[in-house]
Amino acid sequence: MSLLKQLLISVSLAVCVILAGTLWFALDGARSYLNDRLRVDAENAASSLALSLSQPSNQDPVTQELLMTALFDSGQYRSIVFTTPAGEVAFLRERGVEARTMAAPGWFQAWLPLTAPTAARAVSDGWKQAGEVAVTPEDSFAWRTLWRMTWQVLLLVIGAGLLWAIFAVFLIRWLKRALQSEVAEQVQAIAEGGVSRAAASPQGRAPRVKELAQVRTVIESVRERVRATADEQNRHIETLRIELNTDPITGVANRKYFLNELRRALRAGGGAHAAGGAYGHVLIFRQRDLAAINASLEREQADAWLRGVVNTVTALLAGSRNPDRPVPQLARLNGSDFVVLLVGYDGPDTTDLIQALRQALDTLRVRVANDRLCRWSYALTDYGPGCDVGRVLARLDHGLMRAENAGHDEVEYIASSDYRVVAANGGTGETAWKELIQAGLREGRLTLSVQEARYRGDDTDERHEALLMLGDASDSATAISGYLFMPPAVRLGLSGACDLRAIELGAQWVRDHAGELAVRVSLASLLQPDFLPGMERILTAEGRRRDDLRRLVLEIDAHGFVAYPEELQAFCGLAARAGVGVGLRRLAEQPAALLRLHRVGIRYIKLGGELISDLLESPGATQLIVAITEAAIGQGVKVYAHDVSNGPTAALLLEYGVLLPESSAFPPRDDEGEGAFVDH
Repeated sequence: MSLLKQLLISVSLAVCVILAGTLWFALDGARSYLNDRLRVDAENAASSLALSLSQPSNQDPVTQELLMTALFDSGQYRSIVFTTPAGEVAFLRERGVEARTMAAPGWFQAWLPLTAPTAARAVSDGWKQAGEVAVTPEDSFAWRTLWRMTWQVLLLVIGAGLLWAIFAVFLIRWLKRALQSEVAEQVQAIAEGGVSRAAASPQGRAPRVKELAQVRTVIESVRERVRATADEQNRHIETLRIELNTDPITGVANRKYFLNELRRALRAGGGAHAAGGAYGHVLIFRQRDLAAINASLEREQADAWLRGVVNTVTALLAGSRNPDRPVPQLARLNGSDFVVLLVGYDGPDTTDLIQALRQALDTLRVRVANDRLCRWSYALTDYGPGCDVGRVLARLDHGLMRAENAGHDEVEYIASSDYRVVAANGGTGETAWKELIQAGLREGRLTLSVQEARYRGDDTDERHEALLMLGDASDSATAISGYLFMPPAVRLGLSGACDLRAIELGAQWVRDHAGELAVRVSLASLLQPDFLPGMERILTAEGRRRDDLRRLVLEIDAHGFVAYPEELQAFCGLAARAGVGVGLRRLAEQPAALLRLHRVGIRYIKLGGELISDLLESPGATQLIVAITEAAIGQGVKVYAHDVSNGPTAALLLEYGVLLPESSAFPPRDDEGEGAFVDH
């Protein structure tokens, strides 16, 4: 609150208190005067009437009654009572309360009460007492007088208050004009870098308020010093703004700016699909081989390559802008991580944009050590009302961990609804994951979720697939899937221990159950020096039977044949010596692994993804399927396929000898009839 308002309110409160006090004391004084007046009138009337009744000539009862009736009829008394010495009422005249009620409102009479006293005097007949007369005055005249006086004083007080209010308004306006002229204009001139009207006049102008003359002088002296440093400060501010909000190498927004924009997007209102509302997606892509790029290129060349990546992505985002949505924002989180904020983008729009971005980044890949192309990893998550920045970043980090663990360049999508179970089990940071996984290993809460997998034409009687699960310590019915906790386990170096536990559980399962069991193993575990010795120790432990281990299959990613051929060769050799089978998944994404199939014993390979879904539309996909099936089946390796979307594709795969799940239904394509499907 301003000083002027405080001063005005203080003075106004004081004036109100004074006026209210004046009103109260005036009314209280009038009430006291009227009470005294009623008392005096009652005593005078009683004395006069008693004296008249005591006269020898007025001892006749009729005469006495006439005297008392005449006094009562004057209207100034409420009651007159004459009683005999024996206490009998010889004469009584009294009025009702109607006149008193009409004189003033009831609340007013309760607030300022008046007392109408009763005066009594003795009446004598010579030397003996003839009786006693009591007179009570009528107070309606007093109430009417007090009520009228109250209105007069109240109107006077209100008038005085209005006059003070008008005076205060004009006083405030005058003070504001004086402050505006003497202080505000001077300070505004400093802020605008100019000169006030008063200072610009040749002779200047005398201050309107002498008390502000010193303030005006100080402001004038400060103006010159501020003007001298304004340009330099502006240059420094611009430099700091650029350094704080942009990446020095690429020129795009940095991590701090992106986090502020993400917070702003999460706080934005609107409907779920409203432009600019609290709905959208965030894409992160990481250059996994940035260290190798820096080692193979000069620093200037590496920086130029990063700027080329940024320019390409920026041009792509600008070209694909939807006028109904905000522009996608590109930022660099750190050395190898870039992020795109897609505010208001839904599923189809996001998919098309990300596909175009992946194609553009693929053209920018450069060769690094071992004559291989650098790799990108992608992760995508959504956000909506109620999300916070920490959870969004945690989902992106988890998606990158999954992409790096899988070794592919597909986009790992982490939905906010699917990730809540992870947060409920102890958090989403690396520290929380480490504590959760280590506790699960220590307390034996890692289990296998076994599901039967039947394929058409498969000669394996009973085939099962296992997924590693991490149980909750507080709720035995709740468990976290390996799809969620294995990526952070890879980053934390705990994947080897988890996979060894999975192999041990798988060996126990084939000992106690009939049928074949497939257990997934992470590529990162093969790189740990203690994994293969631990695996050998488990498979050769006492009580293991080779007949049981033949029904155990360890499933590995085909990317290992290309990235880590020696480690995978040792893994397959150890499995073969123990009688354990090896299966390959995602061979379609790593067709170069076909060159090494003849060197190791493989039970089966799995195909899926775009290779299967685009089989009928892509001649190249058809030729690749032919090459894979001929090379695999020729060596006695089974080929399983997933993601079969329609009947014609299923028929073609069956013709090539691919095994399809029995539980899958293969409807005809939209452009095919039921007769187009040939059941082989």
